[in-house]
Amino acid sequence: MLVLSICADAQTAAEKRSNLSDDIGFYAGVYDPMYKGEEADAVFGITYAHFYSNGIGYRTGFQLASRVAEVDNAFGIPVAFAYRTRSLNSSNRARRGVEAAGTSFGYDVIMGNPQPLQGALAAFLINLFSNVEFHAGLTPGYISGESSPVSTASWGPGFMDIDRTWTERNGRFSLSLDAGACFNYRIWRFDLKLNPAFHYNLTRNYIFNTESVRFENGSDVGVLTSTEQPLRWFFSFTGGLSFKF
Repeated sequence: MLVLSICADAQTAAEKRSNLSDDIGFYAGVYDPMYKGEEADAVFGITYAHFYSNGIGYRTGFQLASRVAEVDNAFGIPVAFAYRTRSLNSSNRARRGVEAAGTSFGYDVIMGNPQPLQGALAAFLINLFSNVEFHAGLTPGYISGESSPVSTASWGPGFMDIDRTWTERNGRFSLSLDAGACFNYRIWRFDLKLNPAFHYNLTRNYIFNTESVRFENGSDVGVLTSTEQPLRWFFSFTGGLSFKF
């Protein structure tokens, strides 16, 4: 059991003064189509956010996925509503981590889980973050690359049958729904950030094609099977650094 404590501790006056409302930064990580056989690719971006005293705010920026499902250069402008929990000082973070680790360890022992120490360590580490930001929004974008090259693989008797696979770029303008959580570790005015997120492509920009072709005497005699699979779901995991002001 992994325990994450979102504390309701009262903030001191010093903490309130240090809870700056804006941040700007950069991030890098991976962008992964959630479909078998598709590999994750690199994503980079810059980000800006503004938060109000109640923790509600917004986040925007610019990002580039260098390749998605073998299609090059997907640009995007993420726009999201966000909620950020209150920041804790170092002593509160340590206490929260110890409490979460103890709860996780006790639960795992009672339930007979074989690795209670592993769960307790994970609970301790995740609760050392200064705060958590939850966000949801849209990313309009533009894809400058073309459909991917066709990959082939031989099979069947005498390896005379061939599978062809490629990703079709179906339209240049894209739009995705996004939701995720950002875990922040604060050092003075800087936040170290870890951000897992899910994305749903609304505009069917990536269509994975599979085609099996029969060859006889060196000639193509027809398509055996043909499938088209729109790639809708994606997962990203990024890390970054931002400056609060």
